[in-house]
Amino acid sequence: MHVSIDPQNMDLWRMLLKDWTKCQEGLEKQILKLEVQCNDQELIDDLYRRIHHMKRGASYAGLTVITMITHEIEVALHTIREREIEVHSDLIDYLLSAVEVLNDCIQQFSDKLKDHGSLNEGNELLIEFDVEKNWNEIVQKLHDIFVDKERKEPIEPAHETGGMEILQSEFPDKTKEQFLFEVYEHIDRMMNDYFIRLDQEENDRDAFNALLLAVHSIKKSIDDFRSILSTESLNMTVLHELSNVVHQFESLLALIRDRKQAFKKDFLNLGYEIADYLKATMESVALENGASILHADILDKIDNEILYLTSVQETENESEMQFKVSNKDHVPEPMQKASLPQSIRVSQDKLDKMMNMISELLIAKNAFMHLSAKLNVEYDLPELSKEVKEVGFSVNRISDELQNAIMSIRMVEVKTVFQKMPRIIRDVAQLTGKKMELVMIGENTEIDKTIVEQISDPIVHLIRNAADHGIEPADERLRKGKSETGKITLRAYNKDKHVYIEIEDDGKGIDASVLKQKALERGFITSENAEKMTKNQLINLIFLPGFSTAGQITEVSGRGVGMDIVKSNIEKINGSISIDSEIDKGTKMVIHLPLTIAISRGLVVDVSHETYIFPIDHISETVKMNARDIHEFDGKYFASHKREVIGIEWLSKLFLLGDRDYKNDEELNTVIISNGAEKFGLIVDKLKNEQEFVIKPLNGHLAGIPGISGSTLLGNGQVVLIINPIDLIQLAKS
Repeated sequence: MHVSIDPQNMDLWRMLLKDWTKCQEGLEKQILKLEVQCNDQELIDDLYRRIHHMKRGASYAGLTVITMITHEIEVALHTIREREIEVHSDLIDYLLSAVEVLNDCIQQFSDKLKDHGSLNEGNELLIEFDVEKNWNEIVQKLHDIFVDKERKEPIEPAHETGGMEILQSEFPDKTKEQFLFEVYEHIDRMMNDYFIRLDQEENDRDAFNALLLAVHSIKKSIDDFRSILSTESLNMTVLHELSNVVHQFESLLALIRDRKQAFKKDFLNLGYEIADYLKATMESVALENGASILHADILDKIDNEILYLTSVQETENESEMQFKVSNKDHVPEPMQKASLPQSIRVSQDKLDKMMNMISELLIAKNAFMHLSAKLNVEYDLPELSKEVKEVGFSVNRISDELQNAIMSIRMVEVKTVFQKMPRIIRDVAQLTGKKMELVMIGENTEIDKTIVEQISDPIVHLIRNAADHGIEPADERLRKGKSETGKITLRAYNKDKHVYIEIEDDGKGIDASVLKQKALERGFITSENAEKMTKNQLINLIFLPGFSTAGQITEVSGRGVGMDIVKSNIEKINGSISIDSEIDKGTKMVIHLPLTIAISRGLVVDVSHETYIFPIDHISETVKMNARDIHEFDGKYFASHKREVIGIEWLSKLFLLGDRDYKNDEELNTVIISNGAEKFGLIVDKLKNEQEFVIKPLNGHLAGIPGISGSTLLGNGQVVLIINPIDLIQLAKS
């Protein structure tokens, strides 16, 4: 299926796309809600209004494919609204599948509008909708739902018409009613809007384009309605005559556009005459009396206007060829203001480039503080040092404002990820036979677009796990004294300049003893280590590569994508994940994410005359720890901190920089880091300062260094390595 559109009307197409996008928002979620709130008239009306609005726009634009799809959905919603059919699982499946195809078409339409170079030989933009196979299958499902149960043989689907005939043959009266409603709506807009605007301003290009689209839509509606009528229908002749008039009028309008003529009074009078003819013909179609309306006179008038325009030389009409007056002095004040753009479209690449430039500015601003200190200490120029510091403060303020501005542009709501989840929960419930509901909180929480794109798959996996492994079957829940419907909560919120995403269920929870036994059987841990592990450490065994408690492979889980992949994907964007679970109470998984991965804050430390940076996101706290409080056991070091035993290690030892001697009562600078599941103390020589940094990834052989996530530049030009705390904890424990 394909359609050609005129690139001259690109602004109208973009306006139409924006309108559709607004109607699309939350559409799938509303349909899922319809399954459990089938008597909610307000919900049904809202869905009907959205789909009808989209269909009307597609009809205006002449996009038959989208018109057809929205028409099918609209008729289904109409039957629900009129209580002609009960809402059930199969019907919801059909509606969801139809919305998927609709979204696919709109996405293809959107992608094509961005590609201005794909014009065909006729200088038109060709849009191909590759949905015919899927659409025929969906229409077949609809046919199975709406087929008359009293008939012995079901109606065979007419695949040649893209499936439209199936539904229309079942509801001939409704199809005619819908056809009349659409055409009357177009006629009403022509007479009460477009003609009035063109009468006031004959060069109103927007009104003219809208008129042309309306006439084109009427012609398409007539052709579509004629295609389903039998040859014996009394309306066939009437519609054939009507089609000729509308086709010729469209040709005249296209010629006016191509010749860049103003919509003069003669055209306006003819337009009103044609609109009256259309209304009279619609009455004949509604009554099905076969009464033919005299149309020869109208056709002659249209042909005369076409003949006149084709005979006029462009050079003789140069002064009348412009639709819009270019001289601003002749344009009314309100029109000038209305034409000012309210927003612009900027590509992601440009935003990323701007963010990189701001990152470089961040490095440069750090140099001012270093230079100020150098002038004061080394060159004894305190006055000059003070001036440089003041300039540095100004640059710092400007860079912070720029950073905040670009960050606000890059921020998007997590709603784009959350909206997929109700459908996933429903699919899992159908596959497993369980009863469950999803509660979503904090959909408006904002986070960097780059992080949103990368967090989608991990959240999908965690939601599937909660539904498949966490929620028990209804009978088991009832035996435990729970509600038969399991509850999964997906929550997002901001806290301390970070974003937290929680996936919580009220299911059976995670049994640490089962995880322990599985890990022992598969050799992940030794029995000696198992006895020393806490409940939290045992639960975190599920993040080990290849570890699974699934007894069998299902359509939902057991696909080879484990929790280790989820964890590694989250850590790639400087995030972390933690688990809290109680048997028969439920499980909560908390994802901790930075607002952005472009710029971070870190703690600068010295170790054996080398400088490193700890990302602040993973630092729990920094403390002075007395050497006598550190104890050795089996080659590992431990200390008691706030009534909790944590592991201790020297960073110089982990990085093979040599062991440092220390006195028994020496106070050691300790950075306590956390991976979300446990804490660990790393001893360094000196704690310096906290500052912002821009991470630069390491390439080649350097990319695989354990414990290092990248590098950055300090204000003095020194290259320093950025520590990966997650890797360091694993290194220290191995």
